[in-house]
Amino acid sequence: MEQGAYTPLDLLLAEGRLDYGDYEAWRSGHILRLEEVMFGDPTQISQMIEQAEAYAIALKLVPEPLCYRIWGDDGDGTLSFSQHPAREQSFCTKYCKSENQPQLDLFMDATANNLANRTVQALIDRNNSEAMRLFQLLFDADPGHSRLGALERLIGAEQKLYSVITDPQKTLVYIQEELTPLAEDELGSASHNLLVPHWRHLTMALEGAPFDPVRPKLHSSYTGTKAYDWQQVINAIQAEPDWQQHVELLWRYARANEHLHNKSAALQAYFQLCWNFPDAADLIGKQAALPLQQAWKRFLDLDPELPNELFPAWHLMSQPGLIHQLAALDNEQQSTSTQTYQVIYRLHQKTNPGAALPNAASIPLRSELKQLSPILFTYYMQTQR
Repeated sequence: MEQGAYTPLDLLLAEGRLDYGDYEAWRSGHILRLEEVMFGDPTQISQMIEQAEAYAIALKLVPEPLCYRIWGDDGDGTLSFSQHPAREQSFCTKYCKSENQPQLDLFMDATANNLANRTVQALIDRNNSEAMRLFQLLFDADPGHSRLGALERLIGAEQKLYSVITDPQKTLVYIQEELTPLAEDELGSASHNLLVPHWRHLTMALEGAPFDPVRPKLHSSYTGTKAYDWQQVINAIQAEPDWQQHVELLWRYARANEHLHNKSAALQAYFQLCWNFPDAADLIGKQAALPLQQAWKRFLDLDPELPNELFPAWHLMSQPGLIHQLAALDNEQQSTSTQTYQVIYRLHQKTNPGAALPNAASIPLRSELKQLSPILFTYYMQTQR
């Protein structure tokens, strides 16, 4: 839906199974096989890729072979994903819509179109000198070719990486409104190869600049997400003294920690989102990691329903083992929703799961929970039967 095509590489990046820095190291020839730096069990990752492949085939997408080469290499710098032939073949396959496939006629055999496609591949491979050479050949072959203007601007964009950014706002607009649409149109799902260096360049220019809620994207926590630099996102946010009072920063912090597999930190940020910005918490059901999306759906299906700010207490109630991963709240947070969460937290600490009757310490906590939220108290009692 986003790229008009599917590749396993896109899936691995989107699911947090691959760090973009490791991907760059692989494309630069510093890592032998990409599979060696994946997050998670290789067998489970392989199964995920197989499921996606089966889904792409069910959608009648057309497979095409892919060849990943070392960036800037004019020789035979072919890269390997896995030492297992089946995994290698799955990773090196792209799926496209059939209607986007060109007809096998003289049009595809034309020199100009062949040169245009080779120019695109050179840009994907970060081989700008080769892209410039091919572009000149394209211009000589067909000065009126429809893709000349777009390709020239993509090739020329590299020069901006060698100049100091004096106007970050202007650079942000350029990347978002001009460069990104061009790259996505011409490079498709591989557009990140061209775009990430520009986002990284802007991130460096914004480093240390304070967050401005009037211009929330003009902060290195935003540009860092575009550069797949999740640790930079976290560092930039933690440098803001009141970052938990900004919905954009809470959301970025949670997503960055999810990508780094810091599940407890991500969950605590989502909880703060519910408490501080309950109207914005619905995003959890759309953009959080899948297990939390599913938990949010179950929460919304409750009858009688609970307000968004009680999701943290309900989620902790549903998964009591989380108290071993989450720290108790400090005394500064004293809203009804946070007090309810604290009561649930203490109940799980004091209740003996194997006891036939509640211990004495839990009785006053149950009474407090009933006063704070009678509905949640009812749900809690259902879990104790």
